[in-house]
Amino acid sequence: MKWELYPLIRLIIPFTLGMIGANLFVSHMDLVVLFILCCAVLAFSFFFIKTSDIYRDSKFGVIAMCLFFLIGMTLHTEKYRHIEQGTPQDTTFCQGVLTEAPIEKARSWALTLEQENGVHLLLYIGKDKVAPQHDSITFSTLQIGDTIFAKIRHLSATNTCENDTFKTYNTYLFHHGICATAYTPPNQWFVHSCQSSPSLFSTVESLQGKLHAIYDEHGINGEAGNIIEAMTIGQKAHLSKDIRTAYAHAGVSHVLALSGFHVGIIILIIQIFFLKPLLPLRWQWVSNLFIIAVLWLYAFIAGASPSLIRASIMFTILLLCQSVSREAISLNSCAIAFSVMLCINPFYLYDIGFQLSFASIVGISLLSQRFINAKTPRILQIIAITCICALFTAPLAAYHFGSFSTLSIISNLALTLFVYLLMWSAILWWTFLWCDPINSFLTNLLNWTATTMSSITEAIASFPYATIEWHPNTLTTILCYTLLLTLTYFFTLHKQHS
Repeated sequence: MKWELYPLIRLIIPFTLGMIGANLFVSHMDLVVLFILCCAVLAFSFFFIKTSDIYRDSKFGVIAMCLFFLIGMTLHTEKYRHIEQGTPQDTTFCQGVLTEAPIEKARSWALTLEQENGVHLLLYIGKDKVAPQHDSITFSTLQIGDTIFAKIRHLSATNTCENDTFKTYNTYLFHHGICATAYTPPNQWFVHSCQSSPSLFSTVESLQGKLHAIYDEHGINGEAGNIIEAMTIGQKAHLSKDIRTAYAHAGVSHVLALSGFHVGIIILIIQIFFLKPLLPLRWQWVSNLFIIAVLWLYAFIAGASPSLIRASIMFTILLLCQSVSREAISLNSCAIAFSVMLCINPFYLYDIGFQLSFASIVGISLLSQRFINAKTPRILQIIAITCICALFTAPLAAYHFGSFSTLSIISNLALTLFVYLLMWSAILWWTFLWCDPINSFLTNLLNWTATTMSSITEAIASFPYATIEWHPNTLTTILCYTLLLTLTYFFTLHKQHS
């Protein structure tokens, strides 16, 4: 790899290491000191620009890397302090606006509340054992945007948990913007319904309900209907545990969650509808702007989940970079998308979906040009990209989930074509909703596709040793990717010489 062709990579590495270092030594981080250091290094860099030293470029590069390292530490520390300071000072009372639908647990209901300072709180409300039916009705009537008031019996900050049993989960909550968890007994809370204009969250929830009703009315229901809704409008609440487990064991659980995989397919479909390949190069930027607009409209319609919003941001940046550089996916555009998203939220770095998405994109940008060219048939392009994504995400999947799907490449290849078929059929289904004969045919096609996908997944998951327990630590995972990148480098070098 010629590093001079990828200057952003040399800056992204220290930028990311700065965030990791700030996380390791967060108790010793001081925002004022970090800001002063950033200003000092920036001023020092301007000094080297004016010098005529023969090693000026090398020294300036080192200083730039130090600056980005400090910027990474500063952004991470600022985000950490913001969430940390959002912990309620009053340990007996809390209030906040409901931002997600209540989730039923074994002995309680979990409510995510946004406080006045913008930081989220996870409130557990105990179930009423005397009137459980009335309890269920009460929580089912809660709407996103309602204000919840509660007397707290127990409050725990997520960044100060010392119990090893709950430490991992609390760290996960903190990295997702939740400063504390609280518990309140039943009947020790009340709600103030939102009477003003509906918020964005409530509008999305209402729209999701209407889309679900339309699907159900036209015969898309049951287990197949739940899979179709999960893959098209982001409704995963009705998926059974057996389906989730089967897809996880087969290594294709990402198929059920709207993410970068689905967004990539949607962009491809939009490009075909918009006849982008037929447009002259000077008008490609117009096509990309149209695709971005449609992409964000779909993200809103499909529930605006964090994974979908993150994927939309990533592909928006990639499309904008493509408009400037005329490259579909390059390491420089990946670096820009990576850095912009971490500037928006440094804690994206710890999100599983973020890591898997960029591992896939880096793999595609490194290897796709070696296997794919303009003459390669579309089916072979899909197979090559699927294998690359499965290869580059396997170590991360094992690190986070503690298991490795030995048949993930086979299951991904088997389902990819069905996913394309389902997404295409769903778009046509909504397009011809007014035409009963065509819509009825597409309904049967959608149900057949979803049912076939489940049958294939369950069959693959039932094979002996389809899933192997593997718990690599951080060092092992880093070594796996080091080996993978080294092999990729030598393979690329060999292809260039040949």
